[in-house]
Amino acid sequence: MKQHWQVDISNSHINRNELTPEYIEALHKLREKLLYGIQSGDRELIAENEKDIYQKFSDEQLNIFNRVPNNKVRSYKNILLSHNTLYSYAAEKGGLSAWQCHFISEKYAIMIEHAETLSELDIFHANMIAEYSDLTIRKSKRSDKLTIVEIAENYIEMHFSEDISMEEMAGKLHVHPSHLMRAFKKEKGVTISHYRNMRRVKEAKELILFSHLSMTEIAIMVGFSNSQYFSRFFKEIEGITPVEFKKNRKK
Repeated sequence: MKQHWQVDISNSHINRNELTPEYIEALHKLREKLLYGIQSGDRELIAENEKDIYQKFSDEQLNIFNRVPNNKVRSYKNILLSHNTLYSYAAEKGGLSAWQCHFISEKYAIMIEHAETLSELDIFHANMIAEYSDLTIRKSKRSDKLTIVEIAENYIEMHFSEDISMEEMAGKLHVHPSHLMRAFKKEKGVTISHYRNMRRVKEAKELILFSHLSMTEIAIMVGFSNSQYFSRFFKEIEGITPVEFKKNRKK
C-alpha cells in the first residue's frame, strides 16, 4: 500500500533566520519521505522530495556548508557520507542485498572523499539516490517465475565482485554447471565469466573517473584477480586501457 505524506516546510510559519523545533521536525519528516521512496523504489515519491532535500542543504538555519569553517566541500562531504549510510540502510530494508549495500556504500564513500568540487558532490548525491532505489538490482521475490538464465543474472548482479567459480555458482542456484553455462551462452551470446567481467568493468569505469584509487585497487575492488588481467579485459571491451580511459575523460 502506498503511503501518503503531508510535509510542508515552506508554509509552516517558520522564522527563516532561526532554527526551531518545528523546522527540524518538518525536515526529518521530509527525509523520512525520501528514505521511504528509496526503500520502496518509488521514483515518483523520490522526485517529489529530492529537490526539497537539496534545497534544505543550503538553508541558513542548518548552516550545513559552514560546519567546517572555510571549507564547504568538506562540509558537504560529511553530510553526504552520513546520507550514504541512511540510503544504504533504506535500500536494504527494501530488498537490496547486504553485499550490494556494502559495495555501493563503499563505492560512494570513496568517490565522495575523492571529490574536489560541490558540483561533483551534487552529481554523486543524485546518483546515490538513483542507484539505491533501483528495483532492477534487488532480490527477486518471484524467483520461481524466472528462467535459470534470469536467476543467474540476478545472482551475478548481487555477487559480481566475489571470486566464485562456475561450480560454486551452479551449486547455489541448484543446477548442473554444464547446463547453466550452456543455457547462459545460448541466451546471452557470451559466457557467464565474460558477462560477469563486463559487469565489473561497468563499476570500474565509475571508480576510474571519480576516485584517486590505483588501477590495482580498483581491479581488486570490483572482483578482478589482478590488474594486468583487468587492463587486458578492459581494453578488449572499451578499445583502450583503463589508464587511457581516465586520461581521455579528463581532457
